[in-house]
Amino acid sequence: MKLNRFQFSSAFWACFFLLLLTAGCNSLKSENEKLKEEITNANAENDKLRSELNALKTDNSKMHVRVAQLHREIAALYNDIQNMQKDLELFKAQLREGDKKNRKT
Repeated sequence: MKLNRFQFSSAFWACFFLLLLTAGCNSLKSENEKLKEEITNANAENDKLRSELNALKTDNSKMHVRVAQLHREIAALYNDIQNMQKDLELFKAQLREGDKKNRKT
């Protein structure tokens, strides 16, 4: 049985179309695999960043506690300085009075 020109042409284009579809599907499968790999990498990076963020949040809350502690220490030192300045002024006044008494006698 001989194929006429139309049948041959139709068979040729059908095979060509199937070949293109197969190549396109393989290309899509390859692209799909690449995208899945990128998603996996992005998820791993997100998990890593999430754990780093949680660590930073923990450090931040510890720093808030430390800053509050330092503020209390600074306030206590400021009070000590004020008390020492008062004591120094009182001591200076006592010395002046003693000098005045020594000069009179």
